[in-house]
Order: sequence, then structure tokens, then C-alpha cells
Amino acid sequence: MYHRITADSPGRATPSLPQTGLPPIGLPPIGLPPIGTWWTLLDRGLQREILANPTAPLRPFVVRRVFEICGLAVDGVPVQAVRLGANERAYIAGWAHAVDWT
Repeated sequence: MYHRITADSPGRATPSLPQTGLPPIGLPPIGLPPIGTWWTLLDRGLQREILANPTAPLRPFVVRRVFEICGLAVDGVPVQAVRLGANERAYIAGWAHAVDWT
């Protein structure tokens, strides 16, 4: 379900991304489970924390809670900062609009 290419293959061209000096916005190698699986089950306080700044890195506690909700094993603290991707932020924005979140 979570496919990542770890090594460049000889016939694959890799586009270069602009260097911004900021840490990469993305997921750790294992990634987060699909947001539709865990968002509505996440504690309200944690939802509010994410809604306050959806582009900020998620706290390790939040990441562990997401994995617990999905019934996945959590071995420890994420090595990289985990941030929501554009699709996940769009999902949350649509959800907040649909439920008239205040």
C-alpha cells in the first residue's frame, strides 16, 4: 500500500526539486495511514491542534495516536518530522467545511 522507490533505476529520470533550505514536507519512509481512516476518530483536542496549523510538523504523540487508532504497531518516535501532505490538508479543509467546525 505504501510504495516508495528507494534507489534510482538506470532508466529513470529524476527531476530536481528547488532547494529551499527548509526541511522536506512529507512523510517518513513508512508514511501515515490514509487520513480517511483516522481523522474522524482522532481526539477533538488533537484535531484542533492540527487545524490550528496544518502545515506544522505533527508531534510524535499525535503520530503515535494515529497509528494506535489504525491498529498499527508503533516502535518509537518518528525519525523525521511528519507533516500532512497537500491531499491530507485538503481532506481536513473539506471536513471542517462540511461539519461547520468552529
